[in-house]
Amino acid sequence: HKDTDVLFQEIVQYLQRNLSEHLTVIQICKENSVGRSQLQKMFHEKTGCGVIDYFCRLKIETAQKMIRQKRFNYTQISDMLGFDTPFYFSKVFKKIAGLSPKEYEAECFKAGHEV
Repeated sequence: HKDTDVLFQEIVQYLQRNLSEHLTVIQICKENSVGRSQLQKMFHEKTGCGVIDYFCRLKIETAQKMIRQKRFNYTQISDMLGFDTPFYFSKVFKKIAGLSPKEYEAECFKAGHEV
């Protein structure tokens, strides 16, 4: 049996490597040889949310970095992070970040947070 911390880190790295994918709990369990209830319990204990919510947060954190770098437009970012549509990307972004991608970008550059 792997140490929970080691397993958690391995799964987080797996999620980071697969940011462009549509992962399901079943896939995550299968790819990381972990049971569904163990996976959900571990993520709730370590992050306060479920594994899919955590995965969405990782995607949005990555999107925020990409927005700050100004290399890609929102549609490109949405595609690269595996969102079905730019509209859905915006919706998830706003839910997690509290601002739309456009508002987030305006706030960053108003505050001088350029990378």
